[in-house]
Amino acid sequence: MDDFDEDLIRALQLDGRAQFSTLAAELGLHRTVVAQRVSALLESGEIRIRAAVHPRAVGLPVQVNLQLRISGPTTPVFEQLLELPNVVFLSETSGFSQAVVEVWAANLDDVGRSVRAIQAIEGVLETQLAIYDRVLHRLRLGEPPASADLVFDDFDIALMSLLQIDGRLTFGELARRTGRSASACRARVMRLLKSRVMRIGAVRSRRSVTSSILSGVGIMLTGAEADRGSVESMLLSIPVIDFAARTLGRYGMIATVPARSMADFTEIARMIRAHPSVHLVETWVHAFVWLERYEWDLERLLSRQRTGGAALG
Repeated sequence: MDDFDEDLIRALQLDGRAQFSTLAAELGLHRTVVAQRVSALLESGEIRIRAAVHPRAVGLPVQVNLQLRISGPTTPVFEQLLELPNVVFLSETSGFSQAVVEVWAANLDDVGRSVRAIQAIEGVLETQLAIYDRVLHRLRLGEPPASADLVFDDFDIALMSLLQIDGRLTFGELARRTGRSASACRARVMRLLKSRVMRIGAVRSRRSVTSSILSGVGIMLTGAEADRGSVESMLLSIPVIDFAARTLGRYGMIATVPARSMADFTEIARMIRAHPSVHLVETWVHAFVWLERYEWDLERLLSRQRTGGAALG
């Protein structure tokens, strides 16, 4: 993919509902060109534009990263990992480990069940676990919800369910499908976005031939605890960073960094290694992303509604 497509996808990752005229002005191109490229990217399956509901809002506040060493054929292992309900990200990697798995869970007991299920899969030799102590940046989700005690009314749930399938549905189409007015749909969607319950953006398939490199970075720290803040600031200053978190486990921090070439990624890795509070950096390449999802079925959202609390509406 050329630089234009990369810039366009990045803009859609940040705002999947951005108007073509807005994207054209940002990228310095004609609106028609932008509209054609967005349509082509959607039709090819290179991107999907969907609403991502924050894990805290659906009762999954605990997130963990697992790196797996696999013996023998990997495909049967990945096929079984895809069946686990709490797996939200699954990638085949190059390097010491053969897989990276991200699990969202209700609590540590829930994490334990997921980890044991993964360890029981034939071919999984070793699991290395890191708990996200604090997520510093997640491109698809943004900041955590403004309130920790959120539940949804039926209108919220209907809108989120539709936008999880197609994040660019017009307010008129949302109105037709929900039986509400377009203005009511617009007001409620804006409220959900403002409250940070959900964010709408592009998700890349990362299965097609592309020059883009998606890499993981595990950072071991040294020095005083106060130095951690400067490492965090350094990570967050990387314009292309997709994800960064403080972790408990082998690494003090984990990050996901897309780059337009291996040379670009190497420069980023060198910058991280050069920080005086960084003791060791381990990297891996996400060679094939099997799964990246942020959507949850209606029953999951309804189960949160039954827990009580004040609805957004």
